[in-house]
Amino acid sequence: MKQKKSMHPDGFKEKQLTDALLRIVNNRKGAGIPIEQILNEAGVTRPPVITIYDMVEVRALVLYALGIDRYGAELREAIIYFIAANPVFCWSELRYGCSDPELAIEAILHELKYVCRELEIDGERENVWSSRWVSVRTIRKKLAGRERIGGPVFFEFLNYKPRK
Repeated sequence: MKQKKSMHPDGFKEKQLTDALLRIVNNRKGAGIPIEQILNEAGVTRPPVITIYDMVEVRALVLYALGIDRYGAELREAIIYFIAANPVFCWSELRYGCSDPELAIEAILHELKYVCRELEIDGERENVWSSRWVSVRTIRKKLAGRERIGGPVFFEFLNYKPRK
């Protein structure tokens, strides 16, 4: 995972991007269009250089600013329940239902002795979290043996390609 410092030079740009996306989402929110689709149409798309990680983080920043999928004081408990159901998971799966700040989530995962590995899953580079004692081979088996966490709109968001 990318480590951010409080005085990160891109922090201001991130805030400006989030504010711009919030304005777009708020202007179209009443139209019954999913937030993910609004973000895609606003230009948040993967090909060719944006990673899945970047996509889920942009979505998380917008959802957090809107007060959606925030846990706040219950974040640790929510992560523990998530891990109990999914001991091995992709970052995108956790972020599907949790928009709290990335650093807060990472701190809890590290406290729980979880580590991040960047692996290729279904042809895509993904940040995968597991207990530090789990081997890469076991991680691949566990992920291959279950459905990905997330809804159809979320998967469309992650794989959106603009029409030419």
